[in-house]
Amino acid sequence: MILKKNWHLLVILLLIFNTTSFVAQNTEQSDKMLKQLTKEQKKMLKEQQLFIVTSKKEFKNSLTVEQRKILLSKDFSRSKKSKLLKESLSKKQRSLVNVNKNRLRNRQIKFKRSLTKRQIVRLRRFVHDRDGHDRKRLIRRLRRLIRDNLNSDN
Repeated sequence: MILKKNWHLLVILLLIFNTTSFVAQNTEQSDKMLKQLTKEQKKMLKEQQLFIVTSKKEFKNSLTVEQRKILLSKDFSRSKKSKLLKESLSKKQRSLVNVNKNRLRNRQIKFKRSLTKRQIVRLRRFVHDRDGHDRKRLIRRLRRLIRDNLNSDN
């Protein structure tokens, strides 16, 4: 009788128990990936993370009141907000975005060139063993772990 009324709670609990073990496995795998990086590579990743944070702050500080209203508006979808914001950017803001994008791309290329063939193979296997949704979640998790571990190294 109780199960018939609260079957949805039972399903939610089962999902939670199943996903916690999955997340724990992914955490172990991502920790192994971090251990394979050299100190120089970790330093490069830390610099890249810092650059991303500072460039985001710099861009946000350059936004006008109208542009901030577009971002905070709940009337538009995410894609519509993006489109409106892109249309409202000044030349100076566009150049800032392009410069930061190019700098970030150069840093990423430099990091990729520092990887050994063995590291590349392992990273590819790690990333491609997952389906699309899990891959995105794992990449976000890896970035968080990298950021947290690099911050704790100092």
